Amino acid sequence: MPESEPQTPTQQRSDLPVAESVLEVGVGSQIAAPTTTEGPPSRSKVWLATALATALVAVIGLAAWFVLGRGPADPRPKDAIPSAVRPVSPVASPASPAATASPCQVHPPSQVVAGTGQPLGPPAGTSGSSDAAGRTVIVGLIGPLTGDRSGLGQQIVQGAQAAIADANTNDIVPGVRFTLDAHDDQGNPSEGGQAAAEVSATKAVGIIGPMNSDVAEQVLPLVGDLAVISPGSTAPGMTHGNDAAAPKRPWPGFFRVTTPDQVQGPILAQFVCAGMGISRVATLSETDWYGTTVVSTFAERFVALGGQVTTTLTLPKVTTDYSDAVARIKDSRAQAVVFGGLSPQGKQLRSALTAAGFTGPMVGGDEIFSGPFVEAARDGDVTITPAVSGRLLAGGRPPRLEGATAVQAYDATAALILAIRSAGPDASRAAVRDALQAVSFAGLTGPVSFDTFGDRAVVDATVHTFRGGTWDVSGFVREPSTT
Repeated sequence: MPESEPQTPTQQRSDLPVAESVLEVGVGSQIAAPTTTEGPPSRSKVWLATALATALVAVIGLAAWFVLGRGPADPRPKDAIPSAVRPVSPVASPASPAATASPCQVHPPSQVVAGTGQPLGPPAGTSGSSDAAGRTVIVGLIGPLTGDRSGLGQQIVQGAQAAIADANTNDIVPGVRFTLDAHDDQGNPSEGGQAAAEVSATKAVGIIGPMNSDVAEQVLPLVGDLAVISPGSTAPGMTHGNDAAAPKRPWPGFFRVTTPDQVQGPILAQFVCAGMGISRVATLSETDWYGTTVVSTFAERFVALGGQVTTTLTLPKVTTDYSDAVARIKDSRAQAVVFGGLSPQGKQLRSALTAAGFTGPMVGGDEIFSGPFVEAARDGDVTITPAVSGRLLAGGRPPRLEGATAVQAYDATAALILAIRSAGPDASRAAVRDALQAVSFAGLTGPVSFDTFGDRAVVDATVHTFRGGTWDVSGFVREPSTT
């Protein structure tokens, strides 16, 4: 800068931050050497001396700052730090592992590729186009065709009819035409018992359904040797009995193609902890075994991963006022609410949370994937379904099947039809039941085969996040067989 246009120290400091001033003084080459000329110092020398003194003070101050270990503060608010690297609060329990940064470990992604499922096709070496009249074999069905869960019941009928149509078109069992005989259980155990008596009195060789575990518990003692294969019953006791320490299959004729409750909870826990970065949840379940199992298995895995359950609530299905529960959830400072219960009650809880200003997500089992809950769902809510729904969303859903339950019912019916083919169309009900145990095929829901308890030998699940009015696929997870 020419001396004819000097800049005062005040002007120089106002134009540049201290760090830039220090940098300029430290590397500048225009500082003049002292001279022997007597007299008062020039304005230029005064300016340089002042600048040098200012720089030295700044350097010393910065050095002291860092030596003391204080360093420059992060200008971002704490909530702006990515959740993936934010430490998780430790669990308030001496038995729980100490929480560390990123404590959760997610299962490796499922190796089941989107769109690998396939419908029933003709047997190898056949054309599969026979329309010849033949013997009629009845497939029974028990489900909630009316009532609060009628939407799911209609999906069961839709899936079963689609599988029967494919079996007839492709002549899966030569000379046999399959037909469906559907009975309404209204989602009610007593009605399910009546439906079971009605189906048993027919010539049906097996039953698709029921959807509800409590209905299935009433149906099974009344159907004798009939094979019962459910697309939706998820209670652990249905296949493992009620003694977790000594699992025993209570019903040799009961099978299911869905994800059992004891698997849903742990998968959700891993996703909430590792995938969402949430460390504090409140849980609320209904008093039935579905809700309590989903919530209890979630909590067990979540705490083991380093999470904290801030409050645990249990309410009956008849609950209509959730205001007290919501107040307790908010007071607990939970980041999310884990719900174990049916879709209609889930809708009521979600609406109450929203009205109370709770901004965290609601997480639930497969029950909230469809039905009334979707009407109240908010972006960020999470649920789980068998892997079928995720693969169909990714690979293209067959136009005949509208929903995960319909596709599960398709595979349940396909499994029964293949068992009939193996046992023979003239086989007894017991023979068809036994043949079902050995069935193995590539279904729409992925590989379908059964372990010694009647559960699927390979358990895949899809985690969904609600966004923009629909469920988006967040990932596929595989849990080990419960055999």
